[in-house]
Amino acid sequence: MRSYMNSKQECADGISGVCSQCGGQLEPLETVDNARNPTYWGGCKSCMRYDGGVTPEVYATAKAMVEDGFSLYRHMSAEAGDDEDMKLYKARVQIGGACSIVRQVLSIHAAQVAAE
Repeated sequence: MRSYMNSKQECADGISGVCSQCGGQLEPLETVDNARNPTYWGGCKSCMRYDGGVTPEVYATAKAMVEDGFSLYRHMSAEAGDDEDMKLYKARVQIGGACSIVRQVLSIHAAQVAAE
């Protein structure tokens, strides 16, 4: 019997929300950790990446920011020669970065409201 560092259920319990880059569904994915121990990590099969998730509201806000011109990573801006796949990849990277900003702003706001 295989022993997992993080069981499928433990992983599923730790997933919250949607993928921070594409807004897709997250699920436990079987993998190995850095020590090559079998484990499960939350991931998005659409993006083929590991992700702990963000709330749908955080994702929608971050996506709207990027669509409105917000760019966290200047070196990852769309360029004239980019094909559609590269444009999509760069937009998703920007959305993922914006999710971190949105979560931080909401956390600061919640703390201020709680202190009032």
